Amino acid sequence: MIRYIAVGALNLCMCASMAPGQQMRFNYPMPTAGAVIVSRGVSIGVPGLTMDVHRPSGATRLPALVFFNLSFGPAEGDDPFYTPWAQAAAVNGVVAIRPVIRSDSARQDFIRLLDHLTTRASDYGIDPNAIAVYAGSGNVSTALPIVEDPTMTRVKAAVMFYGTAPIREFRRDLPLLFVRAGLDRPGVTTTMTQLASLALSQNVPVTVLNDPGGHHAFEIVDDDAATRDAIERTVDFVKRTTAAPYQAALRASLPEATAAAHVATQNFAAASSIYRDLVAAKPDDARLRLSFGEALLGATQFADACAQFAQLRGKGLGPRDLGLPAARACVLAGDQETAIGWLKSIPSRFLPRSVESDSAFAPLRARPDFRALFTPPA
Repeated sequence: MIRYIAVGALNLCMCASMAPGQQMRFNYPMPTAGAVIVSRGVSIGVPGLTMDVHRPSGATRLPALVFFNLSFGPAEGDDPFYTPWAQAAAVNGVVAIRPVIRSDSARQDFIRLLDHLTTRASDYGIDPNAIAVYAGSGNVSTALPIVEDPTMTRVKAAVMFYGTAPIREFRRDLPLLFVRAGLDRPGVTTTMTQLASLALSQNVPVTVLNDPGGHHAFEIVDDDAATRDAIERTVDFVKRTTAAPYQAALRASLPEATAAAHVATQNFAAASSIYRDLVAAKPDDARLRLSFGEALLGATQFADACAQFAQLRGKGLGPRDLGLPAARACVLAGDQETAIGWLKSIPSRFLPRSVESDSAFAPLRARPDFRALFTPPA
């Protein structure tokens, strides 16, 4: 079970992460003069809401990375953490956006920002179909629930640094990068690990980047190659996962990925419903039908599962991958002869000894041909 911990009590602010007397310095080389064009205080058409735009000189239609940082007052120019982060992102090929997002209206402000960026994308050299979001530390508790909202489809990728949020259902159409600082406070690292595990169990496109020697806010705390690598890999993640071919592949695989997620969470009825439609559309896809049969087996629709597996004979599937679930489905459906036939189709070296004592196969134990499967040759 995931334990949800109040992020505000755990995540240190950027300044508190630094040793006393240590000057804040972003640990990544800054671009040379003229390499990045910066537009400051750009209005997004709503009073009080502005943004700074950092973009590579001469480049157009690039992915955008929005730095989600809650504001507790008016914008006050450069920030010693986010301004150099935006510069580092821009010099590596994305348009970096530093908006004002007010803490008391974060969701509404973010939506207004998306409206502006998508309608005025060409003004900033942005691909409106390639918008990603970065949030770090305590900002994650606000940003992650917003971007994981199924209606936020204009956000194509998200990056969450050393922070967490009470998410129970992830978007399967949103590539997500969790960046974990291994030397962060134990509560943060543990909860991030649990949250990433939940995402994996739901079969979402999640990537975990762990900096084992990194502290909280390592971008300004740890001046080493691992920090610079994490920054570059973050920008690379944004560019790759917002690219049109990747997004197209993600959309195409979404129904089957969702069905597999239902299997992983043991919602076999939902999985079998999706697989039934997929098999109807692709009746010759053997792997798809195998998954359908396994979902039916999990949903205790044993006779239907046994019938689905019967259609897979000679289709090139692994003898154990097919034979074991097929035998289980058929014996539970009351078809002992077919079940024995499936078990016999599995080479003895691949037949798990545990089948002999498996309660599902109890009806077969008195049969000599079943016992012979587990008797060593004389």
